[in-house]
Order: sequence, then structure tokens, then C-alpha cells
Amino acid sequence: MSETPNKGTPPSLRYAPFTLRPGEIVALVGENGAGKTTLVKLLTRLYDPSQGSILVDGVNLKNLNLDQWRQHIAVIFQDFGRYALTLKENISLGNLESLYQPALLQCAIQKAGIVEFVKKLPEEKQTLLSKQFGGTDLSGGEWQKVALARAFIREDAQLLILDEPTAALDPRSEHEVYQRFAELAHGKTTLLITHRLASVQMADRILVLKRGQLVEEGTHKQLLQREGEYTALWNMQAKHYTGYRAIK
Repeated sequence: MSETPNKGTPPSLRYAPFTLRPGEIVALVGENGAGKTTLVKLLTRLYDPSQGSILVDGVNLKNLNLDQWRQHIAVIFQDFGRYALTLKENISLGNLESLYQPALLQCAIQKAGIVEFVKKLPEEKQTLLSKQFGGTDLSGGEWQKVALARAFIREDAQLLILDEPTAALDPRSEHEVYQRFAELAHGKTTLLITHRLASVQMADRILVLKRGQLVEEGTHKQLLQREGEYTALWNMQAKHYTGYRAIK
């Protein structure tokens, strides 16, 4: 497939043939501008490919009911929403039915690992998250966990996508978030997107994008053995991570 969001500009995604299998954890990696977020926006049909196609069980994604398709997807983008609403309402935006299902809301809070944090809020789930309106403000890391809960509350979602919402965290903290997300998403098809390779070694497969093209595919170990683009990226990053080493 290829995709050009603005006419007259080169496509940000040119050639990326791959298959997502049910229950599989797939990592999508590459440097900034490689086309990772573009691919996610195509999967969620925020826009359609200018060439090529995306097939869901053999059916062109363009021919599926858009609302029904999005019911099966939960996405956390890097610029996830932070709303001047209560904690309960912020999480329930992922599934409005949870406003009337306390057990569903509590389950999402547990999965996101914020049970103790919620207990410490002035009015717990009913705490207004906005200093502008006299409520409570959250740190960047706390908002990220609220966004995780918003994704986990979509019980019917079969495709979970984490698109670098932890980019502001240090590498170790991001690694912990991705590990937790992958563990809790067990049984669902999961797409983890990052430019930090240390975060996605647990993936069943890793797809490597470069300048809008899929250039490599395999497990962490397989890709390092090929000594290609993934290895080059790994070596550039490994020196910054304690406990990791470059491949020679």
C-alpha cells in the first residue's frame, strides 16, 4: 500500500506488505518519519490508502462498516486526549457503556495499574481532572495510565494498538509499560509501535520500516543475526541502555 495525506507530496508510506494474525503481538519499529503512525491511521481508517489495499479476512477495509470496524479497535496515540472531566468519564470515553457498569470500569483501572492511585485522589473516580476548573491535575505518567485504562475498557476490541504514547518516558519506564500492555492484552492481536527497540523484544514479530517501506521482518534474535537495518538501529541505541550491548 502507499499513502499520501496531501496531494503533491511524496507518499509517507510506500510499500508495506504484512499480515497481522489473531492473538499475535507485533512490533512496528523505525526511526521518526519511517511511516509508523501513518500505517496506524490507515488501519483505523482515519484516511484511506491512495494505492493498494488493506484486507480484513479477505475483505477490503473500505467496504466494511466504519463504526463496526472501529468497535473492534482500541488505540492509544502519542497525543492521547486529556479531558477536563472526571477520572471516571475520562476512562469511560473508551466505552460509554462503562458509565453504568462499575465492574467494567474497575477492571480497566486494575489492568492499567492505577488502583492505589485512584484511592488517593480527593474524590477517587469522581475526581475532576482539571486545575482550570478547580479539579486535580495529573503528571504526564499518570495521564498515560489513564489512557491505558481507556484502551482496556474496550472489552470487545480485538486489535489493540499502542502508538508511542510513552515517548515522553525514559526507556526503562517505557519498557515496563509495553511489557504490561502486552501481558494484559493476551489473546488479542496487539500492535506495539516505538522507535526504542529495547521496549519490544517480547514481540512475536518485529516489522522494520525505513522511509515508508517495510525492509525487515522477524523476531528480535532473527533480526540481529541478519545484521541489517534492525541491527544498525539496535547498535545506535544499545550504548544508551544499561544492561544491553551492541552487536559486532
